[in-house]
Amino acid sequence: MPYWDRWYHFERDEVQGSAEGEPLSLYFDVRPTELVDLEVAASAAIEWARGIKAAARALDDTYDYRVSLVAAEPGSSKWLARVERSKPNQAAEQIKEGWERIPLVFRWTIALAVVIPTTAVPTIDYWTGGGAEFSPKQLQQMEEAYRHIAEEPTVKAHRQAIYNEAQRDPKIIGVGGGVADKPEWKPPHTVPANQFAEGSGLFEPEEEAPSERVVSSTLDVVLVTPQLKNAPRTWTFRQEGIPGTFNATMKDKRFLAALDRSAVRETFRLNIPMRIRLEIKQQFVDGDWKVKRQGRSVVEVISPQID
Repeated sequence: MPYWDRWYHFERDEVQGSAEGEPLSLYFDVRPTELVDLEVAASAAIEWARGIKAAARALDDTYDYRVSLVAAEPGSSKWLARVERSKPNQAAEQIKEGWERIPLVFRWTIALAVVIPTTAVPTIDYWTGGGAEFSPKQLQQMEEAYRHIAEEPTVKAHRQAIYNEAQRDPKIIGVGGGVADKPEWKPPHTVPANQFAEGSGLFEPEEEAPSERVVSSTLDVVLVTPQLKNAPRTWTFRQEGIPGTFNATMKDKRFLAALDRSAVRETFRLNIPMRIRLEIKQQFVDGDWKVKRQGRSVVEVISPQID
């Protein structure tokens, strides 16, 4: 099921807007009397359009999407586009007539996710200028959907490219986006120029690679040395065909309790075969994963069986 349809099953037609649907806008804030560089605006708009399609697919990949240019004011502030959807694999004549508008809530969510960096988002309500058209439940769900798509790698890459382009023109003092419901529309809030580097990912903290991990595997082993005590003690095992032995702490409480009441189906003998599920704690040292001291644990004894 598409992400969007997991929760958006209410009020679909309540806030649809005009017959054609209000266009999405990419907005450049400039000082009075100054103009935006056309090449910068066009390059940013291309990334914006690609980001819109990627964001729409992240919410609902059962459709194909088209972003159509409605109007542009590259010398001043706005680029307007309409995003439509159509079922894939339709015949050519069906596609020609089959493009349809998408709900306003959907449009607002993708419009903001493509332009607004996650670190600059107080709430959807803030960026929509009060969100009067949406119920509290819709705003909450838009927040959830926004955060789902804002970190999608493709969407993130196009958003960063928008700010990379915007930084090229010092006359651009802010960037915003949303759904333009009137000709004079402008976003209630924009991302200021001093946050462009953050929006482009330049100041984004890199995630540290994990220094520890836990892996598990199921092994057929031969018991070498048990510790016949109902407590987590070190047992010794070996694997057929592999030289040497290894130690692991017996932590299967069910198996230890069965030993305590003589309920394990096995006789005392040499070379007792066992099947165990082993959990291994490792740490990354000198470019390689190494087993931590006392890092092996038997978390489940699969055989011998227990009465």
